[in-house]
Amino acid sequence: MVDTPRVNLRDITAPPNLVTLARIALVPVALVFLAGGHRLAAVAALLVMFVSDGLDGHLARKLGRVTELGKILDPAADKIAVAAVLVFLVVTGEFPLWVFVLVVVRDVAIVLGGMAIMRRSRTVPQPLMVGKVAVVALGLVVLVFAADIGVLEPAALVLCVVAVLTSGVAYGVVARRALLGAENSVG
Repeated sequence: MVDTPRVNLRDITAPPNLVTLARIALVPVALVFLAGGHRLAAVAALLVMFVSDGLDGHLARKLGRVTELGKILDPAADKIAVAAVLVFLVVTGEFPLWVFVLVVVRDVAIVLGGMAIMRRSRTVPQPLMVGKVAVVALGLVVLVFAADIGVLEPAALVLCVVAVLTSGVAYGVVARRALLGAENSVG
């Protein structure tokens, strides 16, 4: 029998997880800057957050501190940043609601699929390369809209929709296979 992955809250002090928490802490800073009309400062905070995304994973591997908590916090940091900034932009009328809904539906489906895989197969699903590419694409979209670069916004929207749909389908296929495989191994 395979052990269920366990999140240990003591792992919150692991250096990679502290980096991830610092990334999450930059989200309200960016929102305050956006709300105050300080677009450049908001973009700078978001850039630090997005650019440091790989730092936590690098530290985790280098220090031998890959934790179940980190596997959850790292992708959550990206989702929190994208969702928070997009909510702000939707509320201010700067980002289309339908595209935001598409992003949220994809993220909720990925989270629910991951939870189902964890429950049935007792393994933490690994991120897909297409998902990592989608995170980068969504980060770029957020930066373009936060910076209010109107000339790039139509291309950013296309990039957003393509990234969300492509990664959503890929995660759906992987989740379906994993769940059917788990059912077949149980039955």
